[in-house]
Amino acid sequence: MFWVLILAGFMVGVLINLCADSLPTARRLHRPSCAACGRPRSTVRWSSLIAYLSRRQRCPHCDALPPVRHVLVELIVPLFFVLCWAQFGITITMLLNLLYSALFVLITVIDIEHRLILHVVSLPAIVLALAGATINPVFDSPKRALLGGALGLVAALILYFSGMLFSWLVGRARSQPLSGPAFGFGDVTLCTFLGLILGAPEIIFALVMGILAGFVGAILYLLILGLIQREHQMFTAFVPYGPFLVLGAAIMLYFGRAFMAWYTRG
Repeated sequence: MFWVLILAGFMVGVLINLCADSLPTARRLHRPSCAACGRPRSTVRWSSLIAYLSRRQRCPHCDALPPVRHVLVELIVPLFFVLCWAQFGITITMLLNLLYSALFVLITVIDIEHRLILHVVSLPAIVLALAGATINPVFDSPKRALLGGALGLVAALILYFSGMLFSWLVGRARSQPLSGPAFGFGDVTLCTFLGLILGAPEIIFALVMGILAGFVGAILYLLILGLIQREHQMFTAFVPYGPFLVLGAAIMLYFGRAFMAWYTRG
């Protein structure tokens, strides 16, 4: 089973890279192409990991190397698949969490690279989560998943409108509009999806973890930027929140039972 999951994770990683390359610009899948020159990649180079192992990593047209992200995704996704197997065994919960893990990676990659959480990804993910709530044995009833989705939606809407108000107030005070709200509507659909797969009250802990991680990440970014550039503008939407929300959700998805047991004992 271990090697089956490794192979499956690798293949899903290749698909995630294809989606992350295609969806932000075309909103649909297209044949893998070189990130530098746009020429179609040969079949053996669809996987950057295989291309490196076979020493065919360079594009024959422009001699460019594939992005490092391609290799990282093809290595990381199999690890997530094995973690799901170790945590949940061969169950329906494991199968659902494999799908959710793949979506976590895809959403994170796109948000880091493009600062976008695409509806073409998040809306089908919500439909999948709704279907999964009816068969996932971790939920006593689908109502707990629906409550989690509702909590995620409401909390995200509060953050979204608060962010818009804050951006408007700061923009008026500076007489210069901000580059954009730190918390966009894509984050709203993401939080709804996360709430549906985690349920209540787990979504609350996931959001708290994600928001705190995002705050720490923003502070570190400011410090590093200040050391490098010596100059930077405050109140600029520079750190995408999606990866931090996914981080909080991943912790609760994989270790939520242990966390909740610890929390209730405390």
